[in-house]
Amino acid sequence: MKFAKSYKFLGLVAAIFVAGLLTGCLGGGSSEPTRYYVVDVEDISASGAGNATKSVQIRKFTIDPAYQRSNIVYRESAYTFMFYDLDLWASRPDQMLLKTATKYIEQSGLFAKGGKTAKPDYEIAGNIDAIEEIDEGSNRFAHLDMTLTFRKTEGETLFEKEYDERMSMEGSEPQHVAMAMSKLYGKFMEDFLKNVSQNIGE
Repeated sequence: MKFAKSYKFLGLVAAIFVAGLLTGCLGGGSSEPTRYYVVDVEDISASGAGNATKSVQIRKFTIDPAYQRSNIVYRESAYTFMFYDLDLWASRPDQMLLKTATKYIEQSGLFAKGGKTAKPDYEIAGNIDAIEEIDEGSNRFAHLDMTLTFRKTEGETLFEKEYDERMSMEGSEPQHVAMAMSKLYGKFMEDFLKNVSQNIGE
């Protein structure tokens, strides 16, 4: 009887040990924290219009369905499409780039600030075709492909351009994607606002 009890006890210890191993393997133990990143405003030289009187409405950006999630996308070839599990954009890319575009437009001084009119003079819209990290061997790039449109509220397009470029990353970590993407987006917005300023009043 004593041996039988000993075997039962050893069996219980073994079961607890195996359960502990399985818990660790299946992720029940401590895990890495989720990290969040943003594309933020870079310093750009956008000449304001002084005492601006024209108003503008920034439409919600649209985005290719493949990028309608907060996971940062990375690609190792034209045929691969992968996501980081723990490295995410702080919000969906279309919402994030819209928020950043709003900051640029407000800081440009091209349009009147303050109260919203019932019918603004102009509209700005954006469509994102790709926002991703491109891995080519040891080289890492931030890739942003999007179209920005400036038009009269009535619908006449005054300026529209597709921006599709890569920028080399300074490192291989997801934070370097955010840094390079911010610089790339700043470059796009500087060119866009320069062209917008030339079309106000037309």
